[in-house]
Amino acid sequence: MPLTLREILSFDALRAARPRVLAGEAALDRVVRWVHSSEIYEIGPLLTGGELLLTTGLGLAGTDAGARRHYLREIAARRVAGVALELGRTFPEVPRELVDEARRLRLPFIVLHAVVPFSRITEEANTRIVDYAGHRLRLGDSITRALNEALIEGSGVPGLLATAAEVIGGPLVLVAGNGALVAAHGVADDREAWRVADAPAAQVPVTVHGQTWGRLIAGPGGALDGEDLAIALERTTVALALGMLRAGDPPSEHDRLATALLTDLLDGTAEGRAESSLRAALAGFHPAADHLLVGVAADALETAAALAVIDRAARILHTSALRGRVSRLVLGVLAVPRGVVDATGAAGQALEEALRRLNAPQVRVAIGHPAIELGGLGDSLRDARAALDLRPGSRVVSARALALDLELARHGDTDHLDRLVRRTIAPLVEWDAAHRTDLVRTLEVFLLHGCSATRAAGVLHLRRQSFYQRLQRIESLLGHTVTEPDVHAALLLAATAHRLTTS
Repeated sequence: MPLTLREILSFDALRAARPRVLAGEAALDRVVRWVHSSEIYEIGPLLTGGELLLTTGLGLAGTDAGARRHYLREIAARRVAGVALELGRTFPEVPRELVDEARRLRLPFIVLHAVVPFSRITEEANTRIVDYAGHRLRLGDSITRALNEALIEGSGVPGLLATAAEVIGGPLVLVAGNGALVAAHGVADDREAWRVADAPAAQVPVTVHGQTWGRLIAGPGGALDGEDLAIALERTTVALALGMLRAGDPPSEHDRLATALLTDLLDGTAEGRAESSLRAALAGFHPAADHLLVGVAADALETAAALAVIDRAARILHTSALRGRVSRLVLGVLAVPRGVVDATGAAGQALEEALRRLNAPQVRVAIGHPAIELGGLGDSLRDARAALDLRPGSRVVSARALALDLELARHGDTDHLDRLVRRTIAPLVEWDAAHRTDLVRTLEVFLLHGCSATRAAGVLHLRRQSFYQRLQRIESLLGHTVTEPDVHAALLLAATAHRLTTS
């Protein structure tokens, strides 16, 4: 742990000087970066912050009260840890203006009533400070070395988490930015992992591609704490980011060409049909003329896992795939035989099966709508990417199922959506807020499932009788039935808008 001013005051050399704190008691836990002695009046500009300054006040001899106040102001402006004044050599008593100014500045001001050579104080304190700095370097090096060895051995994110947890000596939990539990080590089950996440000993952000991806959380009871734990977690997040981005072997020429084409399709800058088809062929993607093309977006801890899921889905469909890492996601295109009645459904089933076979729970996938040719895939890829953000907790989602959500997110400004909600389902929103119920969600699920009470109750994990009681409450509050065709669209639109604006 770094040394604080409170701890240094307990050292033998300082205790022998009989210290007394006259100001800044609330700031005694400031970290002391160095202990320094000086009698120079103009010492302020020479300090860099974090010092405990020892002085006999010789530089203040012959100065007036205003000059002494200025002396402390300059020192405080450098963010020093504190000032200790030895009485007897220059000042037999503490100048009142120094105490008053230190209190105004909330600067720890200490008087030393006994003469102790400053060299004894600085030697004892600075030796401890240097020892701690060396400890930090050794700790950081040992953690980095262990994590680098795990990376070289090909350990994935779970392996890196296990390596770090062993060094830290306590549980570690990795949570994605959307709130999903991704991985954990040192806990018995998911429930215990969430207890760690809810009451962390420390946590740090995990950054990938310059954006905050999630959180690395350490549980209580580990061998490291305080700044030592912070160092360990920081080094671990760097290794985790590398592990997430690793795709095994270096990208092949096909991979680079695929990524470039997918980037252009997503941005809408791809050239004509012939040019796109040629670029796809060079990237190894040769869909048959009678195949539909479905855009896919995947979010995963590791690039390799997402690529493997798309490749396996293509093999299940007995076709080919185009895929590559684009920014924070893996994008892809699946070719589906046109004879398949539901290309989106077929792609979704293939991806579900691929996730199951590869045991890749950390991969989330979204599917866009089918396109006849590569030139029409831009919208499909953009819809798939947006669908991932709309349903962060789902493993496989489709833009088709979220069409209403996507349109509202694109074109509905917040004020407009709020007005829609108020004029359509305001009584339900108010009831939910007052009674902590979930009537709006119940209504949305009921409408989405064709007004089938059995299916809606199953989705909501309710008994049918409990569901009917909710439905009766909903219709009573609204003043009309909810199954009439002329109100169905408005109610579904308002319920979806409410979810989007409150999530």
